Amino acid sequence: MKRNHLTAVINDPNRYFAEGLMNCISDNSSSVGMNVEFTDCVFNSRAKLVFLSADTVSVANLHYLNRRLASRALSVFIIHESETANLANALKISKLNHYTSLFRNQSVSDISAAIRSHIEPQSDLRDILIPPCSVRSKNNFTKRETEILRYLARGISNGAVARFLHISEKTVSAHKRNIMSKLNMIRPAELNYWLLQEGWCESWRVREK
Repeated sequence: MKRNHLTAVINDPNRYFAEGLMNCISDNSSSVGMNVEFTDCVFNSRAKLVFLSADTVSVANLHYLNRRLASRALSVFIIHESETANLANALKISKLNHYTSLFRNQSVSDISAAIRSHIEPQSDLRDILIPPCSVRSKNNFTKRETEILRYLARGISNGAVARFLHISEKTVSAHKRNIMSKLNMIRPAELNYWLLQEGWCESWRVREK
């Protein structure tokens, strides 16, 4: 994908709001030299911005979006009727790992500001999820931390790592927190994405062939 190209998903039955949102995204994108392609398919693998009406959130797209949030740069916006609305979908939406709320009664300037924060001139859209960090060889991981990272790169849970290494799950969690602190990370999704970008996930596959 070209660095000046952006795919955005807008899935909202309110076509009036959706059209306004498209104009808002287009204006903000063009101001930083980016072209935007729109689709209403949540499962578009090229999408970097996803706008979903709270009413359209389903178990299927929650699972898909959480998987993408954990593995690559993605920004999800949930559109609510208003800040004071009684959200019947509140429990379901809370299962989404990370999202930004938009409200239909928000001002255009507020919505524009929220969008602009996610379409910076692409220093890299990866920065939405993950802060800059040094290369693997300069992170000063301990031998045990490196060992745990290799297991995590294979998608193995903290509990399973503890059993493999004959240590407690709390110890694994402590090592994981130390690793994330060294990388200046807060969310586990950031660490998962970093493992992919730094080649940890590929390196174990190569060793096992």
